[in-house]
Amino acid sequence: MTRLFTNIVTTTALGLAIAIITNDIAHAAEFNFNWKGDTGYSAKGSFNYDTTTAPSVISESGSGATKNLQSLSISFFDPLNTLINSFTPVLSGVSKYGFLRFNFDSTKEQIFGPFDIGKDDELPGDTWLNNNLALIDEGFSNEVLAKEFGFNNRNAVGTKQILDLSNNSVQVSKVPEGSIIIGLLAVCSLGLTVYKNLDEATQE
Repeated sequence: MTRLFTNIVTTTALGLAIAIITNDIAHAAEFNFNWKGDTGYSAKGSFNYDTTTAPSVISESGSGATKNLQSLSISFFDPLNTLINSFTPVLSGVSKYGFLRFNFDSTKEQIFGPFDIGKDDELPGDTWLNNNLALIDEGFSNEVLAKEFGFNNRNAVGTKQILDLSNNSVQVSKVPEGSIIIGLLAVCSLGLTVYKNLDEATQE
C-alpha cells in the first residue's frame, strides 16, 4: 500500500512539474543563431525571451538587468570547427557583458543593427563577435574595419586579435516549441523509470 501511495505521489508531482514548465515554455520563444567568417571561423548561439512581455523589437545593451532577454549564449569555433570558447553573456535576465549590443526583430525573426556578443575583460581567451559598422553608426566604436562583422579574441598576453572578417549577416532560426516539450517529457519519463527501478530493487 505504501509503495502504491509513493508511486501515485511521485507520478502526480512529475505531472504537475511538467504542466508548470510546459505552460512556461508556451510563453517562451527560443532561437538559435549562427555566423561564419570569410576564412572559416564561426559562431553559434541561442537566446530566449518571454513572448507575453516582449515588444516586437528587442534591444539590449550593457550589463545589468535586461529588458526582455532571459538568456543569451554563444560559442566560437576555428576553421576546423574546434571549439575556441563558450560564454553566457545573459543568464536569468541579467547581462554580465558590459559591451553587449543585441537587437532582434521578432516579426521578421532577424538580428539587425549594433551587435556585440561574447566576453572581453581584456583577458587571454576572451572572444567576441561584433557588427563594427553598425556600432560606429550608433557611436559605440571608432575602429574602422574593412568588413561589417569582426571575429575577435585576445591572445596569451591579452592582446586583441581580429581572427576573421565578413559581410555575412547573423542567421536566425526558431526552435520549435514541440521539440522542447518532447525533450522535457523524455527526461521526466526517464527519471520516473529510474525511480521505479530503484524502488523495486529496495523492495526485493
